[in-house]
Amino acid sequence: MKPRTIGIDCPDQNGDVESQNGHLKRRLEQHLLLRGYRDFESVGAYDGFVMGVLDKANHPRRTRLAEEFKVMRPLPPSRLSEYDELSCWVSQHSTIRVKKVVYSVPARLIGQEVRVEVYEGQLKLFYGRELLLSLARARGDRGAVIDYRHVIEHLLRKPGAFAHYVHREEMFPDSTFRLAYDRLVADHGERAGQLEYLHLLKLTAELGEGAIGSIVGEFSSPAQPTKWTVAGLRRHLGLEKRPAVPEIQLEPELASYDALLSGEVNHVG
Repeated sequence: MKPRTIGIDCPDQNGDVESQNGHLKRRLEQHLLLRGYRDFESVGAYDGFVMGVLDKANHPRRTRLAEEFKVMRPLPPSRLSEYDELSCWVSQHSTIRVKKVVYSVPARLIGQEVRVEVYEGQLKLFYGRELLLSLARARGDRGAVIDYRHVIEHLLRKPGAFAHYVHREEMFPDSTFRLAYDRLVADHGERAGQLEYLHLLKLTAELGEGAIGSIVGEFSSPAQPTKWTVAGLRRHLGLEKRPAVPEIQLEPELASYDALLSGEVNHVG
């Protein structure tokens, strides 16, 4: 065998290798059609399905592959890298772009450069040598993955920007919060309602969606006739206690003041 270098951006010149990619996709598609449905219990279950398809496809080649193994030299002890490494600048919207997909990161990183290790199913973000967080990698090469917990503090500083926020639809964790937003805007007006909703997201980031999701649904129900605010929701959850009324002495003691005053008068005299 003699190696041959193909031209830049000319994958068609390496047709024998590239065609296998298309064959594999068609093979998987046919097995999914025969299976009758595309749902899998977990990523591991899907990986097992793919490995089963590959095992069937490679079964006729096992004899020839065994012959090749007899004359092949062992692989070097060092492993190849399992990820691609990128450097990304965090935009003013607290996002980075990786492989044409937008991901949110904590707002404190705005204007900073982070290092991203791109694995098959996740992203690892580093600032210097410090691992900041891991994110699930989005499928496809378009779209956005926005976590409201990353950007809520930034949005609260400029609540008026929420109306035109490019990723606003990503700020509704589920339909319950979408109904809550509509109810708050209807009760308090657009600007005040949006500010209330941002405070609701702040509370949700503190407690978790599971802790207040059902209560938010009750407060936003059409059967709830009264207006509600996030401050009222905090009191309902017992998070804000009214300050105790200080005790005030209604009968001041004046003897010491008279003694002080008489001393001052004697000094002047």
